[in-house]
Amino acid sequence: MTAHAHLTDCGLPGIEQVPYGMHACHFYRDATELLDALVPYFRAGLRRNERCLWISAPPLPAKEAASAIQAAWEGADEALESGALRIFDFDQWYASAAHLKGLDVVKLWLEEEASALAAGYTGLRITGNTSFLRAQDWPTFMEYEHAVTARFAGRRIVALCSYSLRDCSASQADQVMRAHMCTFERPDKTWQVFPVARGA
Repeated sequence: MTAHAHLTDCGLPGIEQVPYGMHACHFYRDATELLDALVPYFRAGLRRNERCLWISAPPLPAKEAASAIQAAWEGADEALESGALRIFDFDQWYASAAHLKGLDVVKLWLEEEASALAAGYTGLRITGNTSFLRAQDWPTFMEYEHAVTARFAGRRIVALCSYSLRDCSASQADQVMRAHMCTFERPDKTWQVFPVARGA
């Protein structure tokens, strides 16, 4: 493990470190696969003194996500009590961003980063599950994802967006990957990072 200030631990087996400013995506089939990615991802962030925000949605609403991480990791109770780890249902979080208007949501993330740094955290670690998206939301949300990639560059933020394979067509999956810096995949027992060519 290096001590470079611009790197942080990822937590996923096979992916040792990632750069701050990272906006990545991954695809999951069910709640078990979602937890397999997000529990170690957040555990690593909390160990690095990062403030962690988990925006949850079916198949893993916030209450179940909290129970799952508490069962999987003994440090979760303290993190939840202190506010180092906060878990919200998607409607609770995005309601304050004027119904998914992209720049409003990006502004919220940057405000959270500033708040975390002011409170003495080393950075902000976030994830959002996008299963709540409706067909009519898709174009606007992809614009938002591109904006996130652009605005997070160089920030003390790492972000991992979760997309359901059951809800994404091949064309939509391609759009998702192009809106992010990279995608995390697990072809076997270890995870790998695949940089992606972004574009419209």
